[in-house]
Amino acid sequence: MLREEQIDIRRQRAKAGRFAIENLTKKRVFSDYLVTNPESRGRYTVTVRGFEVGDNACTCPDFKSNTLGTCKHIEAVLEHLKDDLPAHLRKKKAAVTRPEVYLHYGDPLRVGLHLPPRHSDKLAQLAKRFFDDKGLWHGKGRFEDLIPEIERAPEDVTVLSDAMEFIGREVEQAEMLGKERDWLAQLGAGALDWPLLHVPLYEYQLRGAVFLACRGRSILGDDMGLGKTVQTLAAVEILVRERNIGRVLVVAPSSVKYQWATEIRKFTSRAVQVIDGSPEERLEQYREPAFYRLVNYEQVVRDREALNAWKPDVVVLDEAQRIKNWESKTSKEVKKLASRYAMVLTGTPLENRLEELYSIVQFVDERRFGPAFQFLHDHRVLDADGNLIGYRNLDAIRGKLAPIFLRRTRAEVLTQLPERTDSTVFVELADEQRGPYDDQCATLARLLGKGYLSDLDRKRVLACLANLRMICDSLFLFDKRTRVSPKLAELEVLLPELLEDEAHKLVIFSQWETMVQETAAVLTKLDIGFSLLHGGLSGKERQAVLKKFQTDADCRAFLSTDAGGTGLNLQVADTVVNLELPWNPATLEQRIARVHRMGQKRPVRVVNLATRDTIEERVLRTLEAKRNLFAGLFDGDEDDVAVGTVAPGALLSAVRELLEEAKPEPTPTALPAGGVEVWTAAAAFLESLAAAGAPPPEVAGRLRTALKGLEKRLE
Repeated sequence: MLREEQIDIRRQRAKAGRFAIENLTKKRVFSDYLVTNPESRGRYTVTVRGFEVGDNACTCPDFKSNTLGTCKHIEAVLEHLKDDLPAHLRKKKAAVTRPEVYLHYGDPLRVGLHLPPRHSDKLAQLAKRFFDDKGLWHGKGRFEDLIPEIERAPEDVTVLSDAMEFIGREVEQAEMLGKERDWLAQLGAGALDWPLLHVPLYEYQLRGAVFLACRGRSILGDDMGLGKTVQTLAAVEILVRERNIGRVLVVAPSSVKYQWATEIRKFTSRAVQVIDGSPEERLEQYREPAFYRLVNYEQVVRDREALNAWKPDVVVLDEAQRIKNWESKTSKEVKKLASRYAMVLTGTPLENRLEELYSIVQFVDERRFGPAFQFLHDHRVLDADGNLIGYRNLDAIRGKLAPIFLRRTRAEVLTQLPERTDSTVFVELADEQRGPYDDQCATLARLLGKGYLSDLDRKRVLACLANLRMICDSLFLFDKRTRVSPKLAELEVLLPELLEDEAHKLVIFSQWETMVQETAAVLTKLDIGFSLLHGGLSGKERQAVLKKFQTDADCRAFLSTDAGGTGLNLQVADTVVNLELPWNPATLEQRIARVHRMGQKRPVRVVNLATRDTIEERVLRTLEAKRNLFAGLFDGDEDDVAVGTVAPGALLSAVRELLEEAKPEPTPTALPAGGVEVWTAAAAFLESLAAAGAPPPEVAGRLRTALKGLEKRLE
């Protein structure tokens, strides 16, 4: 009944659509027809062989996945033909005049053979060896043997392109699954020595890379922090060796694609190209050769035809939950990307609804879960009013998913994990943030253009730096009106993944108390229990907040300003999230040490949020480059540090190194009043001086003295 209803729906759509139909081979009835949808501009070829369901074929995605044997394009052509055909012709079928191997889009997908009435004995033997009495593959033979047998037949046997592609995939899959078994056996015996990347891989990462490479099109759903990117790059290297691939398209959120470029350059020797700019600039970039091509999801919507024209061997989808809504334009366009291999990465394949999982799997294998109408009918539980109240038959879903889906939690690979894993998640400035951010840069540029800075000028420099950092966190911190924060939006996406396992708890740090309060609102929205610590709490209140986090299983997050960066034992957590990076690595390490400390029995993951193409990204690079120097300057007790010299004007040079050039505006920007923010920024700025170059001992001593004075002002 359900299938009949779906067929009727397609017939109704055929009648309602204004399809343009062109007879391509000019035969009267049994011909190929080009069907064009003037609204979507979709163009598909319909092959008509008869008037019954299952007789015909169409190149559209719906026909290939719905298992109904028809689609609206086929029904539109049949309706068009019926107008000019006498009734007796509608009962006829196209005569088979030549042997033909085709693909039957039923359930399951099978290869079929059309035999003409007159054919050789050898062809009859071939048909019996591989096909049943209906001409469909019976599964008793091997695809590896079919093509050689066809080539030995006396007749010329046509193998249609989709059937040949299917056979090729089946042959390759059988071969790669055999290699997967061999490689995993060697890995288990400790005999697999594979220098795939510039860094060694953990055993679970090698297993993940082998899975991705050998399954052809698959999903890696590992916990965050287990190295999905590294496993993907290793899988690509395996495919280079085994399948000679040469073009890999990575689709990621816009802020993440630059992180991919960094990782690729760090771990491989492959050429990488980040697509960006205007349509004209992107078009020019598409003409350039590249091994890795990195685009964001929005660019796929605009440039999908150019990306397919490049003919990537592999398409990698990072943060694939971006296509969880099968009705969205982004999801539809991404699923039109064509490639032989696909690697889908997501730590949250299922966030809210089962339909989200269906949509993600659809990119990997459009027929894995069957047609959407059947999937929803089999697995959703509705009340009398049609409202969703639950799901059923989940074991069937797990069974279908198993061949293409690999997921490991941190607990499963605990013994292989390093003690601590650091990662950075980049976000983009929102449009609302860009204006205030640029204004502060312009003011700073005017100040830096002066030959001499007065005390007031220095305070204004420090205030600008503080404002830039606050704007990167949330515009609300700067103007107290506009609640725009890509960081909090990204955190809202990350939290379900970070807390998916009930054993996980996390600590979230920010320098700004207002940012901590804004984060609390996000947790409340997600119904995640939390404790909140800031410098205004009394000692008794601090203890109560800490005890709640340590003992209450429903309290999953601990929010804190840097008031909680020292003196607290938060080992009950295994994750630290820094909403912004302190400019002093010592402060950063103090935050992390609340969780990653003696007695911690689990690996700790550290997630840093940073705004791309801003002062934060440059500070991040500076911290990485100068981490050892900072440690020697701020953490050690020695008076002597192995350092170079600082040229006169190092104060200004340090700022210039951290900021891009900004053109002055004709009118100055009003600055907020000074106060705690200015002195906090002053302390942070003095901490950042080491980024300009290591100071000599006497300068280091003066810095320590200045910092102590500022700390007293902040008390």
